[in-house]
Amino acid sequence: MSRRARLLTAAVATALPLAWAAPAAADGTGFSCDYRFAAWSGGFVADLTIVNHGPAVTGWTARWTLPAATGNVGAWQARIEQPDAFTMTATNLAYNAVIGTGRSVTFGWTASAASTQAPADLTVNGTPC
Repeated sequence: MSRRARLLTAAVATALPLAWAAPAAADGTGFSCDYRFAAWSGGFVADLTIVNHGPAVTGWTARWTLPAATGNVGAWQARIEQPDAFTMTATNLAYNAVIGTGRSVTFGWTASAASTQAPADLTVNGTPC
């Protein structure tokens, strides 16, 4: 076997385990989420990044419940609805509806609230994230 063939074989043998070791979403759903927020007295600003680890999706909806009542919600990069003071639903806009495999989408909002914490029940397209 030539030196080049040995090097190529070694490179492939080294790379293959890494490809299989790539982490899937924590709960096997195909999505992972990164919720970040910054609070101040009486309010907060937050953003959510959804990463798609599965097949491409066309259209997404994120839902969550906040532990404290919120109001005066202003959003960007998504349409946010608030059916009550605790529950929030964000849906894609026309230009960011598709999340390809390995791709992500980020949106954000501001709100008034007496206290803030990250939600524990975040879902994307009905699946825990």
